[in-house]
Amino acid sequence: MFKTIVIGIGSFGEKRAKAVQESLLGELIGVADINIEKANEVAKKLGVPSYAVDEAFEKEADVMTISTPNKFHTPLTIKALEAGRHVLCEKPLSLNAKEAQDIVQTSKKRGKFVKMGSNHRYFSTVMRAYEIFKNREIGDIVSFNGRIGNNGERIRKSWFWDKEISGGGTLLDNGCHLIDLARWFMGDFSEALGVTSNIYWKDCPVEDTASGIFITADKKMALITSSWRQLGGYIHFEISGTDGYITVDGRFDTHGGDKIYWKSNKNGLIRCEDFGHIPPQSYLLELNSFYNSLKDNMQPEPSAEDGVKVMKMIDAIYESNNQKVCL
Repeated sequence: MFKTIVIGIGSFGEKRAKAVQESLLGELIGVADINIEKANEVAKKLGVPSYAVDEAFEKEADVMTISTPNKFHTPLTIKALEAGRHVLCEKPLSLNAKEAQDIVQTSKKRGKFVKMGSNHRYFSTVMRAYEIFKNREIGDIVSFNGRIGNNGERIRKSWFWDKEISGGGTLLDNGCHLIDLARWFMGDFSEALGVTSNIYWKDCPVEDTASGIFITADKKMALITSSWRQLGGYIHFEISGTDGYITVDGRFDTHGGDKIYWKSNKNGLIRCEDFGHIPPQSYLLELNSFYNSLKDNMQPEPSAEDGVKVMKMIDAIYESNNQKVCL
């Protein structure tokens, strides 16, 4: 059992802590937060000790999960690595690619593993899509087209709106999930174009909408949009292949299901599976995958190196946005 401490015990940190307790491979030995009252509250609920953040690094843990606001991901991950812990750090791994590279270097130096949080890889529909893809039912992927978002109400005027703490808006909040999925299916990209805007939350100092076009070395493309003004569901993407397509439709709030559709030209059938009746378990599945990798002394995925590449893609959108061509 991997003794685990969760640092940052907001809504996502609490989900991580509960997943540790549900896992047969982990033991939750405490939670920590800069807000000690919040840490005490959650610790009491879960029946574990609570710690101040600095105090948590003095405890004998095997693993630390970093679930704090974005600004603190890099320094806390590096501190955990230097303390001899393996780390699962929420996305985005850092505020920019340079910071993420510092994590990679520390991980190698200390001989400890880092996993970037990517629970969307463990959505039932996404796992099924990846299985279909790996079975080559749609041939070679030629394009990825997706959107992800929410209406922005949950994070309105929170730290997500503070660029110094968040590093950016929707792109770092939910866009990086879709970027990670595009890389998972298509591999590395070599070129990028992008644009950001504030259309809905006009008083928001970071972007509420972002779009990027990413191009591989052999000119295949991924088109991605993330938003804090998306009112019609959460995640939707289509993968086109040389022999068919896969569509993931995670609009469970507005369309009553969490579905996947796919067609293979080999048989001409359009098939559908609905996972809307299955309780979400992505946090537990991701954590078990992390623990199993540690048990086998293997690098968990996505790695810190993957986190660097995701951040390079995000950096490229922000840079491209500042170089618009007027028509």
